[in-house]
Amino acid sequence: MNLAWLESFFIIAEEKNITQAAEKLHISQPALSKQLKHLESMFQTSLVIRSSKGIQLTKAGQLLYEQGKNLMTQFYSMNKDIQQLTEPKRLTIGCLPSIATSYLPTSDFSNHCIFIQNNSNYLVKSLFRGQIDLAIIDEAFSTENLKSRTLFKENYVILAPRIYELNNKKILTMEEIQNYPIILHQTPCDSSSRILSFAQEKQYSLNIVREVPFGEFIYGYILAEEGLTIVPELIAKNLTHLELDQIPLTELTRTVSVVSQSESNLALLFS
Repeated sequence: MNLAWLESFFIIAEEKNITQAAEKLHISQPALSKQLKHLESMFQTSLVIRSSKGIQLTKAGQLLYEQGKNLMTQFYSMNKDIQQLTEPKRLTIGCLPSIATSYLPTSDFSNHCIFIQNNSNYLVKSLFRGQIDLAIIDEAFSTENLKSRTLFKENYVILAPRIYELNNKKILTMEEIQNYPIILHQTPCDSSSRILSFAQEKQYSLNIVREVPFGEFIYGYILAEEGLTIVPELIAKNLTHLELDQIPLTELTRTVSVVSQSESNLALLFS
């Protein structure tokens, strides 16, 4: 069985919506639907029922979800134990979804085990619980108890509907956009937390018109001209196919670092 198909199925079951699940997984909706069809073909039965209310699991789908979750937990535990017996040691690296899809494929970390969580605070907690060996996070969410090494720094980028006619701007400031309707992800979300904290520090009153649940297709609201949003440059680079203007917000940056409780894990990662 392809474990990626099973992981995708879990997200579909939890989101109850193919579009939202595809957004959360950072893949296209057709690609996700194809993975689901592969699973249904393998089990020779329907796993979901599509309706106007979204996705519902069939009895077979519910059974696969419940028992598959237990199976995956056992598999990851077994995989970690086995990897600890082999050389070179494979580390378990926790990271954000955007890092997993946009940064890791170009890094030297791909031979390690990857553990994905939605925000840096969750990743730090997983470090202290011993669930992961290292975490790739926004350095602003690190603590003094962790060892760290900087990977890269980047600006945030404004994604705006073309009707706003902002494409003639080389850069924008938070002060310039505070009166525009702004759409953000609901907290906990690293970017939303950073944006709101920065605005409060500078005493800007942002016009937040919508807070979108994590995993929902936020860019659909921007394309529908309901407002603009702000994302890290790493994410913006993968959204150039959308008919939106991208303008750097250079006064707001983030530093992405790899952190660990152990200096030896950092040394092993970069050896």
